[in-house]
Amino acid sequence: MDKKQALEHRRVRKAKKPVFHRQDSHKKAKLSPSWRKPRGYQSKMRLNKRGYSRTISQGYGSPTAVEGLHKSGLLPVPVSTAAQLDALDAKTQGAVLAAGLGAKRREQLLEYAAKKSVTVLNLDSAALVRIKERFAAQKKARTEKRTSKAKKAEKKTLEQKAKAEQAKTAKAAEPTDATAPEPSEEEKEKAFEDEKQKVLTKKM
Repeated sequence: MDKKQALEHRRVRKAKKPVFHRQDSHKKAKLSPSWRKPRGYQSKMRLNKRGYSRTISQGYGSPTAVEGLHKSGLLPVPVSTAAQLDALDAKTQGAVLAAGLGAKRREQLLEYAAKKSVTVLNLDSAALVRIKERFAAQKKARTEKRTSKAKKAEKKTLEQKAKAEQAKTAKAAEPTDATAPEPSEEEKEKAFEDEKQKVLTKKM
């Protein structure tokens, strides 16, 4: 059985393979469904009794020739730097970009992998386009935010200048002591009489 036949055989077998869960994980919320071998002396699952969940056994395994390989037939290799991409054999190995990479580093590695003709197994061909579109949208949003902020600052400055001009005009329109009209003789006499009456009243 060659490699291509072994991959097809594995694909057909895995389609029929059951999902292995921990014993009683569907009954008890505290138990994780991740696989644990049943070890109880009276465990019906350990004894492979009919009606109980199947257990992991060698019959469900993949052909040895393709064990650990990706469905494309390439051996997955974790990659997080350009140097690790350089060390890969593009014919037999495929890159798996680390989950902790940032978007910018991921974009750089995708471009470098395309340049080196290395297959990236955990991302599709449209991933680079999506990352570039997201960066473009973020750049546009930042530009709009800066423009909006600058417009608000400019508007505030203009409003402050307008208020200052209004205050200056209002102050210039107010009559000063030098330009105030001088009181007539009658007004002076009346004011003198009023002051005199206030003084007399106060003494009394």
